[in-house]
Order: sequence, then C-alpha cells, then structure tokens
Amino acid sequence: MQSQANRDIALATVVSLVALMLLIGFDVSERYILIALRSNKWLLYELPSILLVVYIALAWFAIRRWYESRLETATRIKAEQTIAQLLDEKQQLLRHSFEVQEEEKRSLARELHDELGQYLHAARTEVAALRLATTDKLVADRASNIERSLTHVQLMARNVIRRLRPTALDELGLSAALEQLVQRQCETANLSCKFDISRKLDHVTGTLAINAYRIVQESLTNVVRHAAASHVVFIAGLEQRQVLLAISDNGQGYPETLNAGFGITGIRERVEGLGGNLNIQSEQGQGVKITVSLPLNGKC
Repeated sequence: MQSQANRDIALATVVSLVALMLLIGFDVSERYILIALRSNKWLLYELPSILLVVYIALAWFAIRRWYESRLETATRIKAEQTIAQLLDEKQQLLRHSFEVQEEEKRSLARELHDELGQYLHAARTEVAALRLATTDKLVADRASNIERSLTHVQLMARNVIRRLRPTALDELGLSAALEQLVQRQCETANLSCKFDISRKLDHVTGTLAINAYRIVQESLTNVVRHAAASHVVFIAGLEQRQVLLAISDNGQGYPETLNAGFGITGIRERVEGLGGNLNIQSEQGQGVKITVSLPLNGKC
C-alpha cells in the first residue's frame, strides 16, 4: 500500500510538470488574461485564485491520505506480526501438550508392563501350579477358568500397552511401526490393504515420529469406524525434508461438513502443532483421501 501511494505521488508530480510545460509552451496565461479582460463581467480574473485554493486543498487531502495509508500499512504489518507470533505460540503449546501426553502414556505403559504384567504372570503361574497339583476335578476346572481369564487380561493389557506406546517404534523404527500398525488395523477390521512405506522414515525419531504414528493411527481408526470401506491404500515417505503421509479408502466418504466426530480435529491439531499441512479430499460414495506433510525443521 505504501509503495502504491509513493507511485501515486510520483505520477501526480510528473503530470503537474508536464502540464506546467504545456502551459508555458502555449502561452496559456497570456491568452487567459486577454479573454478575462474581454469578459470582465464574469470575474474570470478571480479564477486563478480559486483554482489555487482548490489545488492546495487537494494537495492537503492527498498528503493526509498518504500519511493515513502509511499508518494503515504499519498497523496491518504489526497485526500480521502479532498473528504470526500467536500462531507460533499456539504451535509450541500444541507441541508441548502432545509431548506431555506422550510422556504420560509412556510412563503409564511402563507401569502397566512392570507392575500389572508381573502380577498377572505370577497369578497365572500359581493357578497353573494349583491346577496341576490338585486331584479335585472341580478345583482343577475352576483353576483352568481362572487361568484362561488371566490369559485374556494379559492379552488385553498388552494391547493397551501397545496403544499407549508402540514398542515397535522404539525397537524397529518408524517404517516398521507403521507397517505393523497398518497390517494389524486392516486384519482386525477385515480390510484389504496396500501400502508403500519408505525405509527413509527410520531417520525420523522423537516427537515427530510418535506424532506421525498417531496421525496414521487416528486416520485408520476413522476408516474402520466411519468409512464402511473394504480397501485401504497407505503411502509414507520422506522427501525434501518433509514426512509425507497419504491414507485413502474406497468407503462412503465424509459428509460435506466435516466435524469433530470424525476425529479430524485431533489430526488437524497434531499437524498444526508440528507446522505441517493437512489436506482432505472426500465425496459422498467416493471414499476419502487424507494427505499430510510434516516438516523436519532440523529436528527428528
């Protein structure tokens, strides 16, 4: 806006100089004086003074408007800087909240594994010993039932621990963890799946890795719960310092207005917190494609 105002002032100056040269070149003032003398009754000799006053008024208005435009530009730039700062603070707050959540999940998973797992294993051992040692058929049957129940609880605990903190992510890397996640989700929901996961993703660790994993996890959960799909395609890679994720299905698609009930809010918050981009393409009966790009930002 300021550059436009400067161009307008320059244009007005050039036009004024050209007009002055034309007035001098054609002796306009002398011609005007002769006409004014012949038409004295119309007071034409006062016209230059009136035009001078009008010119001064217009010049004052132009200068004032130029000054106001500079103030408006400065205010707009300051507002944009404030908005950018607030967005950056929001991203930092979201990133911190996700880190805190993941740390709490990691601590809870460790406690479940160390404490609950230990006691479940001890209980199963004691019940198995009781079943093998007793000669009472009723006691042996009850011990078998308890052992089966403990086995079921142990499996459930392992699933909970896996959801709280995927062990494959720490032990095998992001690519293997994503591969296991896709296979497990598709097998559980009886979906056919096709995936292409780059091994370059193993260079991604820490906060970015766990958030990428959670985004894929939430996206696949949405497919299972809402899409009514039979086939899923998942692509993940690392290009130009960007983690690229794409999940598409052949389901019924989202309605025109996406809402929080479809888990989009959580995905969007994670993507925004990492400074990434989220794109959702959906049509009724044509499935959904979710594309996510997450910058490395010099950190893995």
